[in-house]
Amino acid sequence: MKLQEKIRWISLLILLSLGMVQAIAQPVEVTGLAPEKELSDDSALKPGLLPIYIYKLFKSVDEMPKLDIKTTTEKVGEPILFLDHEFGKKDMVFDSGVSQGIGIQMNGFLKFSEPGKYTLKTKSNDGICVWICDKRIVYHPGIHTDHFSNDVVLDIQKPGWYPLMIKYFQRVGTSAIAMYWKLPDKTNFSVIPAEAYSYKPVSKGSS
Repeated sequence: MKLQEKIRWISLLILLSLGMVQAIAQPVEVTGLAPEKELSDDSALKPGLLPIYIYKLFKSVDEMPKLDIKTTTEKVGEPILFLDHEFGKKDMVFDSGVSQGIGIQMNGFLKFSEPGKYTLKTKSNDGICVWICDKRIVYHPGIHTDHFSNDVVLDIQKPGWYPLMIKYFQRVGTSAIAMYWKLPDKTNFSVIPAEAYSYKPVSKGSS
């Protein structure tokens, strides 16, 4: 094969590879979501997300069980008001009492105040998975340094409070967790504000 032909083939392969990367990078769009509570029906909700702490050295979110706040024997912590946190090697992760070897399941609601397409992403160290209305929208489960997840687009048809569950773990070293969104009329991401998170208090052992 002549040198000129080799160069042409290499150039074609590069262009094809770039096209594949761009296709992979396109955000996934999630549809079919519905609020559990209307915005006008939020008097029973309290600020933040309710965490359950699991004391173990996880390697993946996939190893974490799904816990019921009503029946769990694990520690239920104080509400986490928002997610934009970085912890040093000796910093206690929220009110878990430890700086490493901890998994957290957070339950509550996320408020979408208007219809439209919201783009979400997370930053975490270590793994994180996020569910909205029982649909997994973020899957970044393994051990890693501070890293952003892929973007995901949520097609919100109706304003309201949407059920939210987050599983996150910190193994060793430093840790971080943050949630970002891009609102329908915005071009840039911002940290999801505290007022967009809520939870419904429950009594242990209640039906």
